[in-house]
Amino acid sequence: MRLFGSLPRVSRAASFVAVGGFLLPAVWFGFSSRGTANGARDAVVQPVQFAQAPVGAVDDGAELSAEENTEPDASADAQILAQQTAYASAGKAPAASRTIRVGLTTKGGDIVLWSPSQMFVSDGEQLGRRLTVPARQTVTFSLGDNQTRNAGGTVFSGPVQINMGSSAYGAWQKPMVWVAGGPTHVSTNGENPRFQRAYRGSFEIAPQIYSFEPAMHKSKLRLVNIVPLEEYLRGVVPWEMSPSAPLEALKAQAICARSEALSKLAGGRHAKDDFQICDYDHCQGYPGIENEKPATDRAVRETSGLVLYHGNTIADAVYGTNSGGISAAADHVWRGPPEAYLQSVRDFSPTVHSATARVVKPRMTEADWTIYCTRNLPSWAQPSQSQINDLAARRRKSPRTAALFQENDLPEFYRWTREVSAAELGAAMATKAAPGTAPMQTATEVRVVERATSGHIVKLAIFGRTSDGSPTSVTIEKDSYIRAMLSGRLGSTTALPSSTFVAIARRDASGTVTGWSFRGAGWGHGVGMCQRGAQNHALAGWNARQIIAHYYRGTTLRKLQ
Repeated sequence: MRLFGSLPRVSRAASFVAVGGFLLPAVWFGFSSRGTANGARDAVVQPVQFAQAPVGAVDDGAELSAEENTEPDASADAQILAQQTAYASAGKAPAASRTIRVGLTTKGGDIVLWSPSQMFVSDGEQLGRRLTVPARQTVTFSLGDNQTRNAGGTVFSGPVQINMGSSAYGAWQKPMVWVAGGPTHVSTNGENPRFQRAYRGSFEIAPQIYSFEPAMHKSKLRLVNIVPLEEYLRGVVPWEMSPSAPLEALKAQAICARSEALSKLAGGRHAKDDFQICDYDHCQGYPGIENEKPATDRAVRETSGLVLYHGNTIADAVYGTNSGGISAAADHVWRGPPEAYLQSVRDFSPTVHSATARVVKPRMTEADWTIYCTRNLPSWAQPSQSQINDLAARRRKSPRTAALFQENDLPEFYRWTREVSAAELGAAMATKAAPGTAPMQTATEVRVVERATSGHIVKLAIFGRTSDGSPTSVTIEKDSYIRAMLSGRLGSTTALPSSTFVAIARRDASGTVTGWSFRGAGWGHGVGMCQRGAQNHALAGWNARQIIAHYYRGTTLRKLQ
């Protein structure tokens, strides 16, 4: 079997092997310090300085049996320790080729890996622990009681067990997995990993002690993908924007995704989780390699290392699907301090989109917002007629699409409608009753207390009556809580697409309010770049720099050093 094409070149003095232009400890590839083959049995995690896995990894179909190393080797252990130190400090000096730690969503089962290439495992907490996994071998990581294991006179302990076929290797603390080529398929739901998502890079596995969002990390073990930034972006960009979008829009998306990732890393957003960024919309969607396309790869490549700055700080270049025509200021959505580069942008031209310019005034009343939210007004965020026709066709074919988009909704919820009865709204508010107070049973009024200049509701009051007829009310603040007021969570089919909406009361013959039509504009928080707007600007001839400058005022683009 050829592990790396031709036989690796061994440096006898330093006990290193030259592979793909990199020097690795010889014991990791089954060579002693004298440069003689002693069997494939030692392993390592991927060095943090790698921009990619060593090239030339070839699997010719031969079989290898898994074997755990039992010989202590000072040079290998020293190298592993140095790499772990590099992992820990990787976030301190951003560079275009740096690696990042992505916390992957887990679904409750053991962590199961499969790769067409050989895998190597070390223990991030116990030097000297190394294991080789043959190509095309399924390997399972599970959490159990703490175990001890004597290997070559060294006693190891830990609660993580590794299983391969009928062989079990216990007493691991933090398995770190490097793949000789890859990619690696991952399963956490009990399904065959060969048919699950695949990832580049290496992996860190450890007990799940804390999770910012437990619903996204259901397994007992935490799974972290350690991957070069630019490889990570190859997965993010096609997930966040269609690869069929114009190239300049895709390049703007790549710049935003790179900037947002580095900004969140610098801010330590997931420090308590012991990774740097998550793989869902709390940070950015990252499904591994499954959506990669030539167009998005090109966008990442042609903007390599290009990052958005505000002053000397990397900008948190957040973005959303569709602003509805007016983007939001960050402080109106997240209630933090204002960000000079994340202000509301009116994404329409007074000449090209004159009908919208006549409706949107410097000072808007609720009557003005009713016109804005109920009409398909032109703007750079407006979907095309072909996109409207395509959505109608998809609604007819897909029950799931029909459940998400109501009959009169426009693509990307540029304009949308939700019908809510007084009883349904009252029931949703009942869960928000203050401790010691009777819950609302029926809603009687929806009142906008505060609305931002972008149209996003900042504070909303719902009035109603309890079961005994007593008056009560609930006040909701913050964009995410307002959007989730009917569902309890964002991302469900009953969540409101945005907080830019008006509530038009429905009444019976006696004048009693029976419910409301919520009529709104846009999808998502609305801060930063509007992805539909970026695509339409690109179709109009704008380049990526112009698109970025339009949505993030007062920023500059620079290459990472």
